[in-house]
Order: sequence, then C-alpha cells, then structure tokens
Amino acid sequence: MIKTRKLLFFFAAAIAFLPVSAQDEDPDPDNMVPNGSFENFEGSLRRDEQFDLTKEWGFATDVIPDLFATNIKSRYVSIPENMYGKEDPADGENYAGIVAYSYRSKRSRSYLTVQLKSKMKENNLYCIKYKASLAERSRYASNNMGALITQKKVSEKGTGAIVNSDAIVNDRNAVVSQTDGWWDFCKRYAAKGNEQYLTIGNFATDANTANETREVSSDYEKGPEIAAYYYIDQVEVRRIEANENCGCANTKIPESKVIYSATTQLSDDMTMSEKVDAIDAYFYQYQAEVVSAAERTIDQIVELMKANPMMKIQVIAHSDNEEADLAKKETSLATLAEDRAKNVREYIAAQGVDRTRVLMDNKSNTEPVSKMSTPISLAKNRRVEFKIVF
Repeated sequence: MIKTRKLLFFFAAAIAFLPVSAQDEDPDPDNMVPNGSFENFEGSLRRDEQFDLTKEWGFATDVIPDLFATNIKSRYVSIPENMYGKEDPADGENYAGIVAYSYRSKRSRSYLTVQLKSKMKENNLYCIKYKASLAERSRYASNNMGALITQKKVSEKGTGAIVNSDAIVNDRNAVVSQTDGWWDFCKRYAAKGNEQYLTIGNFATDANTANETREVSSDYEKGPEIAAYYYIDQVEVRRIEANENCGCANTKIPESKVIYSATTQLSDDMTMSEKVDAIDAYFYQYQAEVVSAAERTIDQIVELMKANPMMKIQVIAHSDNEEADLAKKETSLATLAEDRAKNVREYIAAQGVDRTRVLMDNKSNTEPVSKMSTPISLAKNRRVEFKIVF
C-alpha cells in the first residue's frame, strides 16, 4: 500500500512538470483576438443560434449568432454547405454567422464580441481585420460592416440594433455582396488607451444602411432569407508601427527618413521668454515619437522650468502639409499634431516637472515656418514650439 502511494505521488509529480501541450499554447501570440477563427468550442453543435458554445467569444444583444463547423453531421450548421448557403472557411475549419441588415427589421441583427488578450495602449496603432462572405440565401446585401473598439464590454438587453457612431468601417464602406470567397474588412485604428473589447456587426440605423436586393436560387427549399446574412472568419487585431502596412488598400504610410536638426544657443543676455521661444523640437514625418535629438532640445526647457518653479509653458504642435493631406484619408493621423504635444508633455513630466505646468495647443499645418514643399522645408514645419504662459 505504501509503495502504491509512493508510485502515485511520483507519477503525479512527473505529470505536473510535463511541458504544456501545443493545444494550450497560443498559436498566434501577436493576434490580440483569442480564438480568432472560432476553432475552439465546447458542446454538441447541431443547429443555429449556438454561438454560445464558442470559447472566448460572446454576443452583444439577446440575439444569439451562429457557429458553423466542418465534420459535423448537422446539415443546418455544417461546412461547406449549411442552411444559409455554401462557403469554405477562410482559415481553419469553422466560422461564425451574423445578420447585418433585414428588410423592415423582420430579422433582428446579431453581433459578435470578444475581450482582447490585453488592453490597447494610448497613441499606439492597431490593425483591425476580419473576413466576411455574404450567404447565398440572403435576399439583401448591405454596407456598414464594421467594428467597435471599446473599453467596456458591449452588452445591451433586447433584440434591437446597436447604433454607435464610434464604430469603424472600411474607407469606401461599400455594399458587401461577395458570395464566392471572402471580403476583407481592414482598418488602422489609433487607440485612445485601455480599449479591450472588439464587437463586429452593423452599428448604423437602417435608414443609414445602403442595401441591394439580390436574386436567390430556387434550389433552396425555404426560399430566400429576408436579410443580409454574413459568414465571419479570421478576426485579427495586431499592433503596428506608424509606417507599417496593415494590408489594407491605400493605407500604407510612407516611411520617414528626414528630420530637421537645429542647434539652439542660449545666451545670458536673452530674456526668459526669448530663451523659451528659441527652442523648437522636431519630428519625423507621420510620427509623433519624441526621438533622442528632440529629447536633448526639450531638456533645455526642463532645465529652465526647474530653475523657475513658478513658470508655466505652452507646447504648440505643428504638422506639415503632406501630413495634413494624408490625414484626410488615414484616420490614424487625424490627431498627429495633438499626439506630438501630448508626447512632449509626458516627456517633460517624466523628467520631474509637474504636468499641470505644461499646457498644449495644436496648430496642425496652419502656421508653417516655410511654405515651400522641399523635404527640408516640410521638415522645418514638423515641430513643437514653446511659449511662456503668463
């Protein structure tokens, strides 16, 4: 009996130190979305409205979305053929399904929601992607296939549509009518900070949703579905750099290689205002990061503020014309000058100066020091200026 107990203890200890199985390892650690292709689910999948079997995922209203899987016996939610049409997975062996639009709201919309693996960081850029395919039985196709990024979980009682103007859509926001293969949702997103939930669906009113009527094959016994029904697969959220290509059409931001450099000499015969006015910090194009050269410049401001504890300064941020033009199409650049001011303020605060002594102003491209379009002229305009606040 004693030997048996010792053997059991030995095997238990050995199991405890076995390496984690490949199933428990994160197959895609860079993707912030867990179970992004809906591969992991628990329970017997036999019919529609069983998305609650999906691990990590949930739904944002009382309407339960659908889960479809390969190698199951149910003809309703099998892959590739199922109750809504026929489609192979974009990735893996499973996919989800939602209603994005319905004529006169005859069918309630459905939404997929998931908590990300970690919170987003302020001013960081993220690439939001998923694939959608219109089911063949859909009488309608619609636009407004979007994504909502939030700090708190989206959860609303009832079966009504979720209307939220913060939702992001593709740049063209065209009607998604692709039934053969997969359409790509792809959007760059500049984080406000601490966002940790992603919800997928249509977040506009019916009145603001464009739709198209489709012919549906008579081969389907139950006839057309009076809705725009979409399969969803391969959901991804990844952090990217400012000049990194997200993979979306027309969203690559050019790599910046030019930064203006100027040496500022402060003399004893200058007034305090003259010293502060003489100091400017410069940036690479399309970037808000405070680089080492800018840090050395800002250190002069820090030194003056520490020597004059009552002094407050205003940080005035600027961008160049090319940045302003691209910001009209690339939403991640919409707050570029403001982000530069914020980063400078945070750098000053990190050196031991109370951030309440640092005010901010954003001039965008309205006050250039040079109106020429040469690389050096543009570089001169990508700056932060300093003024004493009296």
